[in-house]
Amino acid sequence: MDYQATEQLKLNAGFTYNNAKDRWDWKFSERASLFPENDLSTPLADTGIEAPGAYASVNYDTWEMNNLIDSYSDLSYEQFQVTVGGTYNFTPSCYTTASLTYDKFISDEMYVYGDEDGTAYYGYLGFGYRF
Repeated sequence: MDYQATEQLKLNAGFTYNNAKDRWDWKFSERASLFPENDLSTPLADTGIEAPGAYASVNYDTWEMNNLIDSYSDLSYEQFQVTVGGTYNFTPSCYTTASLTYDKFISDEMYVYGDEDGTAYYGYLGFGYRF
């Protein structure tokens, strides 16, 4: 939303709301039926064809561990974001602009990095010159 308060001052505000819910219910043991030409009963870390260095397989690559991935893939969160700001024109070519944002992330899921609930405040202040 924009509002021209005076000839020099233009105010703005915005609100964003996200509500995301999704889940993945696929079992990795079903993968064998998609690739019948391969023996997928052996964990990838034990096949002897691992890539070297940073791309190497790790020893937890088993069906039991991979089947936990679908629980990490559940998404359920809400996010609210409110921004207010404005632009003030000193002259037709010289101006300043500023904004402040409040951001709230709410989730009851434990993502890969843990609980990511939180609140953030951030702002912007700028000066400009139009050529």
